[in-house]
Amino acid sequence: MSSFSESVCNTTRKIQFVTLLIVTLLSVATADCPTGGAPSSEDVRAELTHFIETYGFSRPTRSAVDPSRPWVCGAPNYDNADLLYFRGKTRNHSADGLEATVQKLVKTWEMEASHLKFGDWRTVSHKSYSIGANGVPPLKGEAAAREGNYNALLKGVDESLWSGETFESSHEAFRRAFPTGFPWKLLEVLSGPPRVVFSWRHWATFDGAYKGRAGDNKLYEMYGLAAVTVNEQLKVQTIEVFYKPDEFLRALQGEPDPAVLSRGASIFGTGKPAVDDEPTPHAPHSCHA
Repeated sequence: MSSFSESVCNTTRKIQFVTLLIVTLLSVATADCPTGGAPSSEDVRAELTHFIETYGFSRPTRSAVDPSRPWVCGAPNYDNADLLYFRGKTRNHSADGLEATVQKLVKTWEMEASHLKFGDWRTVSHKSYSIGANGVPPLKGEAAAREGNYNALLKGVDESLWSGETFESSHEAFRRAFPTGFPWKLLEVLSGPPRVVFSWRHWATFDGAYKGRAGDNKLYEMYGLAAVTVNEQLKVQTIEVFYKPDEFLRALQGEPDPAVLSRGASIFGTGKPAVDDEPTPHAPHSCHA
């Protein structure tokens, strides 16, 4: 082979190597950024202001959204998420009440879990942190952070509905299903620290696609309870969630109809008597001489 041919081959190999390296770096960056928040538009900010000024709403507070923190993909922007939250929430708590305090902690924890490495979280007690759902053995510490909140809270679900997902693919699955957002709202605090128990609602319009099924633009809801243990510094130690994820995932795949998820009826009941279609028995008559 001539020196010219060898030079061409070497150059080609270098180009291929550099190309592979760039692709690899890009894929790693993408994998590490499952939940990046896009900058909002003026229209979004104007509508947020409308809700605040007209209805007295308060934006969810997430402490320490500080650009100097070591965010995986830059500080997140929650304008779009908060607008969906305003449009769909069913309760309006006082900005200085216990519900607002607990919701701030939960939303800040979720932000850190999605956008920071475990060692950089400020909302948890790193030595005792664990998270699980429905009595399944919880994930702990770094392992919980590595798996991600979706996988931690879907542990124990029927494997035909959820299995083999990574941190990145789990976020991608729900981002594709709900491209306009998947808001979460605390409903009611039932007991205060150190073991905080509360009810919650998670909802979205299915306007994307899930496992090959196109969205139907219907409302999909999840309801449940959570018990969060905190220490004296209000750092999260344990998170236990109780809900019915199988039902939600089956609905996303086409059955049952999402109407059965409405208002948490499958957990809390419909509020109607179980035998309301039965004839009402007549009261016995008294016999008097």
